[in-house]
Amino acid sequence: MLRCALIAILLLALGLAVFSEVTRAEVEARHPPRGAFVAVEGGRLHYRECRPAGEPRGTVVLLHGAYDNHADLLAALGPTLSNYRVIALDRPGHGWSERLGGREMADPGRQAQALMQGLDRIAPERFVLVGHSLGGAISSRIALERPERLQGLVLLGAMSHPWPGGIAWSQRIAATPWIGSLFSHVVGVPLARYRLGGETDAVSGLVPQRPCHEAAGEARLLLRPDVQQSNAEDMAVAFDFLADQAPRYRELEVPVLAVAGDADTIVSPTIHSAAIAREAPQGRLLLLPGVGHMPQHAAPGLIAAAIDAMLAAARDRR
Repeated sequence: MLRCALIAILLLALGLAVFSEVTRAEVEARHPPRGAFVAVEGGRLHYRECRPAGEPRGTVVLLHGAYDNHADLLAALGPTLSNYRVIALDRPGHGWSERLGGREMADPGRQAQALMQGLDRIAPERFVLVGHSLGGAISSRIALERPERLQGLVLLGAMSHPWPGGIAWSQRIAATPWIGSLFSHVVGVPLARYRLGGETDAVSGLVPQRPCHEAAGEARLLLRPDVQQSNAEDMAVAFDFLADQAPRYRELEVPVLAVAGDADTIVSPTIHSAAIAREAPQGRLLLLPGVGHMPQHAAPGLIAAAIDAMLAAARDRR
């Protein structure tokens, strides 16, 4: 009986692993890279850029959070930022960006360095940096290390401080070598596909007709084992990283706007957004009533107006 049960489990695991690889091939065929690549140390980063017909009023860089890629922020904020040069990047190991190394690339500080290598090449001008969730933690590190490159920092439902309880045990297990890889191949992709909806949407034929900023099903790029593993590794080190970084926020030299929904149950606005807005010398909090973890979808116009004001103030300071 035990032997039969073990054989059944092994066959189920093998079947799920095959399903994950088939899903990976299907998703990559339907959602090829829509942007460009920039070479950095260790590999390439993928990004998409939108420009107005005339002279841009400034440059805005968008940096996504965990379990996401460039397309979410670009689709949400792109239409309201049509007068700007907008650059949306895939973080290392996400979307179509290469991981650029091994497990060490989970460190948000290393990701910040790699992203700035790319931005130094494609956008030498100063810009407003917008970071969502875990992307906000990385954006804050960029603001601390490279303030001369920024005109301002906008944080959307951002992680900024250590939180009670720390990282869940399940996230730590999913990020461990061997076990994590097995989990990503056997459980991660099928579970993510169930949560996103069973069918991958065949939209690749529509891509050329879509506006620059519009998403075309790129959320499905999560349905790949290596991306699942990257997300698990990123989350496993986030707590310790923020515990080290948080005491430095009083050193921030750029204007900081922390935007959060008061109904966010994923990243506490009290622990994170309100705290960094209070600690940053030029910090400000914009708390949106009834909004959850995705303020970019709930209030894109307000966020765009805040970016307008931030850039106008930067021009006045010249």
